[in-house]
Amino acid sequence: MPGASVCMLTDKPLPSERPTGVGVAAFSMALALSRRGDTVQYICRGEREETSSINRDLTVRTIRHYSRENLRASLLAMKEGRPELVHVHSSAAAPSLVAAWALGRTTVFHSHGDQPLHPIMLTLIRNIEMGLSQRVIAVSESTRHDLIRNHGVPGEKVVVAYNGVDPGEFRPMASQPSILRKFGLDGFDRIILSVGAVQRRKGQLTMVECMPGILRACPKCCYVNIGNAYEEGFREMVLGRARELGVSGSVRFLAGVSREDLVTLINAADLCVHPSTREPFGLAVVEEMACAKPVVAFGIDAMPEIIDNMVDGVLVTPGRREELTRSIVELLDNRGQLSRIGAAAREKVAARFTWDKTASRLEEIYRALQR
Repeated sequence: MPGASVCMLTDKPLPSERPTGVGVAAFSMALALSRRGDTVQYICRGEREETSSINRDLTVRTIRHYSRENLRASLLAMKEGRPELVHVHSSAAAPSLVAAWALGRTTVFHSHGDQPLHPIMLTLIRNIEMGLSQRVIAVSESTRHDLIRNHGVPGEKVVVAYNGVDPGEFRPMASQPSILRKFGLDGFDRIILSVGAVQRRKGQLTMVECMPGILRACPKCCYVNIGNAYEEGFREMVLGRARELGVSGSVRFLAGVSREDLVTLINAADLCVHPSTREPFGLAVVEEMACAKPVVAFGIDAMPEIIDNMVDGVLVTPGRREELTRSIVELLDNRGQLSRIGAAAREKVAARFTWDKTASRLEEIYRALQR
């Protein structure tokens, strides 16, 4: 539906201010829609109150106190731009969604995962938002089934729009030894990389417990995780476990890595790993695949929708640490297979998981609601 007019809201900051999975996804969708000729007023959390134009069709309004001020900002946007549709990415935007519904605007709720919410009031708010929305967008078929099963949302109301990646930003590039020196990794022969906030569900502890077996096969290997600590004390617990196992010298946690360095570090890795116990989509996974890196992941949630086992990645039985260790070691020992799987991963992402394809899918959803 080129020419759609949309007010899009998320309680996450702009990726340039502080990257988060939902924030990157929401802004990337807004940007992709605007590049296709749709008009988007984007409202998000920010360090200061300001409005700026990203391009002719994308205006960004940041607000400091998001929970209490998103209603004011969205009402102003609906008055000034008269958007046909209000598309929210968070429970915190419930006041804006309710107001849009009351004003007769088309409303869409975007679910980035059916994770537990605390306190229970947040779950009730989310249920209200989904109830008032004409469509609920899920980031994967797995998430769609969860929403239908756990919240009783009618199946015909829930549709899927996969997240994506910018294959021009996340791309294969020649090795840059300087990036390894910059982060103190130049003493290692092999790099296993994961990208994700340091928290239990992301599986960093599992990877540390795999390291003794990996190091027996590849003594100069290092496991690197890029991401900020999310759960208080968990990073220290993981590092303590690494010391107990005698592998702390081969484990690195990097935080505050710039976007440019992130892409370069992914390219410097031999393979990427995601032993998450819950993964509604896996934005980092498609970013790594776009860099032509094989990804080893537990076969949970959306992972089988993204990865075809032994074709463009490797899926491991959930919770099977020995199988995860073996899969990593076998890949590290076979350069030809690493290259073949990585090339197939890049090809798949370019064909199926780009932000332009996400925007095209959103236009289909919007168009169906405007009939």
